[in-house]
Amino acid sequence: MNPITSSLREQLGKIECTIVSELVESFNARFGFHTHLDDLVYNIRTLFGYFLEFITEPNEEKISQAGKGIEKYRISKGIDWKELALFLEDSRTIIEAWITEQKLPDVEKANGIANLNKFFFYLHKSVSLYADQVKNDELRKKNEQLRQLETERMKTLTKLSNTFAHEIRNPLTSIKGFVQLLESRLTAPSEEHMYFHYINQEINELEEQVNQILLLSNNKNHQDTNITAVSLKKLIQNTAYAFHPVFQEHMIELEASYDKDVIIPGIEDQLKLALYKLVQNAVDALINKPSDRKIKISLDVKEDEEVILLIANNGPPIPQMLKSSLFDPFVGTKELGKGLGLAITKQIVSKHNGYISVYSIDNWTSFKITFNSSLSSIKQNKI
Repeated sequence: MNPITSSLREQLGKIECTIVSELVESFNARFGFHTHLDDLVYNIRTLFGYFLEFITEPNEEKISQAGKGIEKYRISKGIDWKELALFLEDSRTIIEAWITEQKLPDVEKANGIANLNKFFFYLHKSVSLYADQVKNDELRKKNEQLRQLETERMKTLTKLSNTFAHEIRNPLTSIKGFVQLLESRLTAPSEEHMYFHYINQEINELEEQVNQILLLSNNKNHQDTNITAVSLKKLIQNTAYAFHPVFQEHMIELEASYDKDVIIPGIEDQLKLALYKLVQNAVDALINKPSDRKIKISLDVKEDEEVILLIANNGPPIPQMLKSSLFDPFVGTKELGKGLGLAITKQIVSKHNGYISVYSIDNWTSFKITFNSSLSSIKQNKI
C-alpha cells in the first residue's frame, strides 16, 4: 500500500461522517425531497467508502456496481439525468475541498485529487453505460412488442380478408351464373343486351376487387402458384402504354429510364397491379396541380446489383403524419379512396422478396421498390 495515499485515506476516514452529512445536505438542497433519509445516508456513505478504497486500491468493478445502483436510484425517484450529473459534480467539489484542507504534503493532496477525478470519471462512465443498457433493453422490448402486434395484425388481416373475399365471391359467382343464364334466353337483339353487358362489366369489376382484397393476406392464393420470369423493363413499357391516354388527358409528362433489363421470378399480374397502383396514385396526386406535371419511372441496378424500381411524381408532398402508416390498410390521402392500394402493393412486393419505401426530396415524392438481386438476372439493354 502506498504510504502517501494511505495517509490521505486515513485522514478522510476520520471525518467520514462530516463529509457524508455535507453530501446529504447537498442532495436535499438540490432535490428537496427524500422520505427515507436513512437509505440516502447509507447510499452516500457506501459511495464515499468506495472512494476511500479507490485511493489505495482502485477497483473499477466496484465503481461499475455503484454506477448501476445510482442509475436505478435515479430512475426509481424520477430524478432528471442532468440534475444527477450536477449533484455528482457538487459531490466531487465537496470532497476535493476536504482533501485540500487536510494537513498533508501538496504532492499527496494533488495525488488524492487526481484519484478523486479518476473515481468520478469512472462513476459517470458506469452510470452512462448502465443508462444506455436500460434504454436499449426497453427499446428491444418495445420492438418485440411491435413485432408481436404486427404479427397479430397480419393474422387478423389475413383472416378478415379471406373471410370477406369468400363471403362476397360465393354469392357473386351465383349472380354471375344466373345473369349469364338469363342473357342466353334472349331470343332477339334488344336493349336488354346492353343492360346485361353493363351488369357483366360491374360483376367483373367486383371480382377484380375481391381478388385484390385477397392480396392483403399473407397466405398464398391460387395466383401465387403462377410464377414465371418477369421482365421489369417490359413491365414499365406496358404500364407507360396503358396509361398513355391518361397522361395525355391530364397533360402529364412521363420520363422512363432503364439501362438494363432485370428478370425476376414472380407473378406478372401481381407485379403489374402493384406498378399500376403506384402510377395511378401519382396521377391522382398531380391532377390538382395547375401545371408542370411530371412522373418518373426508373429501373436501376446498383454496384452491389441491388435492383431499384422508382416511381416518382412532383405533386403535393405526403402529409408527415401519414408517412409512418401509409402502407397500412385503410390509410390513404384520397378523400374517396378505400386506403387499400398501397397496402396491397406492399404485400405484393413482400411476396416477391422485396420491400417498398417512400420519401420526399426537392418537391418530389418517390416510392422505391428494392428487389433481392440474388433472385434476379440482369441483361444489359442500353436505350
